Amino acid sequence: MIKIDWRKELTHEQWGIRGECLIDEPLGNLTTWRVGGPADLLVRPLDIEDVHTLFAFIRQYRVPWRVIGGGSNLLVADKGVRGLVIQLTDMNYITPSGECQITVGAGCRLSHLVKEAVRLGYQGFESLAGIPGTVGGAVAGNAGALGQQIGESLQSALVAENEAVERWERNDFHFDYRTSAIEGKHMVLEVVFNCQRKDPKLLRESVTAAREHRRQAHAVVGATAGSVFKNPADGQAWKLIDQCGLRGKLVGDAQISEQHTNFIVNRGNATAEEIITLISLVQRTVYEKTGVLLMPEVHKMGEFDHPAETDGSLCWIGE
Repeated sequence: MIKIDWRKELTHEQWGIRGECLIDEPLGNLTTWRVGGPADLLVRPLDIEDVHTLFAFIRQYRVPWRVIGGGSNLLVADKGVRGLVIQLTDMNYITPSGECQITVGAGCRLSHLVKEAVRLGYQGFESLAGIPGTVGGAVAGNAGALGQQIGESLQSALVAENEAVERWERNDFHFDYRTSAIEGKHMVLEVVFNCQRKDPKLLRESVTAAREHRRQAHAVVGATAGSVFKNPADGQAWKLIDQCGLRGKLVGDAQISEQHTNFIVNRGNATAEEIITLISLVQRTVYEKTGVLLMPEVHKMGEFDHPAETDGSLCWIGE
């Protein structure tokens, strides 16, 4: 059992952490679903030096840790998260680091990366326009749209693994559709992208087209986490959910969107337990009626009451 006073130790002068250290900080407002309880301790390191200090602290006190990015594909438990939650909000820089190359802090917003890439005349990020979240989270989930994925431009990255910081090359990530080798024990800190030049005017046109496509395809009212399920190999998740008669299905204040059935909407007062119950209901119903197992694209964090599925027919990734 972790002693409660460990949370106050990190702010002592001996550790020298310069970033924010917030005890019992609510996490719900840091997610786009707007649900979830507090973290025992939320830390926002200022830079990689702060991260090294933080990991020295974690090793000494044996504190469990997780990372939160932009919170756009994350479900935080109503009971909150035990241990330490790291958010890289202050590591949000973009620095030219070579010919057609940029180094980007993991806390940088995707919207900022797209804007700066267009300004520099670098292609490879246009499809990310309109996607919420941060670069670190986007790399972990190989975010993308319209046939373009962020992993395609990545050359290398600094990654924290088991409280040690290492440089990963692109092949180390094993990028695939909406996935990579980044797991709960990892944290992307800084990314180096190799880019190709293109006329900024053409890039702006592509960005406008991507935003319009997203606006039309994801015209959903309310607090959501975007697409809940990955598309299966031979189909589209939303179609399967719709075919199974689940459009508009409610569990408490959580609802399968009437506009896009691969979205779950917090209608105002939904709980994380209601959302996860609805997710499992969708998985079970679609599997029973079609034989297709939909895999969640969102991740969960914290202590849930909802029982884990152990029969092999239903499962959750990202733990």
